[in-house]
Amino acid sequence: MSKKGFDFDLEIENVKDEERFNNDNMIKEIQELIDTTPFSINDVGFYKNTGNLAVQGQVYRETKKEAEAEYTIFKEKILRILKKYYTDVKIKAIDRMKMYFSIK
Repeated sequence: MSKKGFDFDLEIENVKDEERFNNDNMIKEIQELIDTTPFSINDVGFYKNTGNLAVQGQVYRETKKEAEAEYTIFKEKILRILKKYYTDVKIKAIDRMKMYFSIK
């Protein structure tokens, strides 16, 4: 049976590479989430043009719906972590890219 999935590029608005991002507890929580996520996270960093946090990866499952569900769970978890530490600004996830594919 073929699997369905997508490559994703997620930008998190108002989370910049600044002094308050260097919170060891927050970085530890984000790293733990990435390490335990059941799909591939290829890169985490900051966009040059906006300065916002970016996460790139790939998720695939038996169906497109399952892949989307896994991604949504991950996205909500990372937003929950960031909102805990960024209480004075609005944190928003922006799906910059999703490229869908099927594999056999």
